[in-house]
Amino acid sequence: MKNILVTTDFSELSFYAFSLAERIAEKTGSDIHLLHIINLPSHILLSNEGELLDDCEMDTTEVRMKRFEAIEKLKEIKNSSSSSVHTHSRYGSINERVVSCSKELNVDLIIMASHGVHNLKDKITGSHTEYVAMHAKAPVLSIKTDESGHDFKTILLAGSFQEDDIPNCDLVIAIQQVFDSKIHLLRINTPKNFIPDHDAKLHMKAFADKHRIKEPNFSVYNDHSVEEGIIHYAEKESIDMIVIGSMQRMGLTKFIYGCVSASLVNHSNKPLLTFPLKN
Repeated sequence: MKNILVTTDFSELSFYAFSLAERIAEKTGSDIHLLHIINLPSHILLSNEGELLDDCEMDTTEVRMKRFEAIEKLKEIKNSSSSSVHTHSRYGSINERVVSCSKELNVDLIIMASHGVHNLKDKITGSHTEYVAMHAKAPVLSIKTDESGHDFKTILLAGSFQEDDIPNCDLVIAIQQVFDSKIHLLRINTPKNFIPDHDAKLHMKAFADKHRIKEPNFSVYNDHSVEEGIIHYAEKESIDMIVIGSMQRMGLTKFIYGCVSASLVNHSNKPLLTFPLKN
């Protein structure tokens, strides 16, 4: 892990996200890229380089001042940190800018504070974290509470394990080493997708051996849906972090087939790490 991208709106929750990034960076030697996005009114346009277009008909004084203030705040955070921190302030849409910056900076992990969904509009459009998790090529770790001093002693990795649900476990293993965590491999059986426990655990063992996961716990849990099963198991076993692969379904495909990872981003209160999977 070389580069961690952390988004900030300077809220208390985003400071928790940055603090968590510092803890991971301290053990992994990663650089932290701290990103703040300045949303723009619809009448203000940007150049292809992402800068404000000079136009005498548009008053950009306010947004320029917001960026100046943001840069000063970012400097304060950087100067108070013992980690290697790079700061970035960008104009534009939060969703698109986070995704484009993660690609531009070649990040290995994105950490975002997530406020979930609270009303009908949110349920239709989804949260910013959901959008990034569904579009970014890097894994996304979303948090909803103060995890700055929390040790992730138990990590839940959920999947079918019949195929490579998680194409690369290096990041999970790195986090396990940082926090000296116990990994739980979990298969959720539902009425429409059920296999015997013995077969499920054979798949898990093969998966663990392939990725050299040390002393994992194998579990099979029965529930009405995969999402409910993961949430219920995580509560029952006091899991500290949930990890799941995402097919990154969007639009109509998501509504027809569902997307467990998107639903968990918005509804699970546990820290959630999502990996993009090949469609």
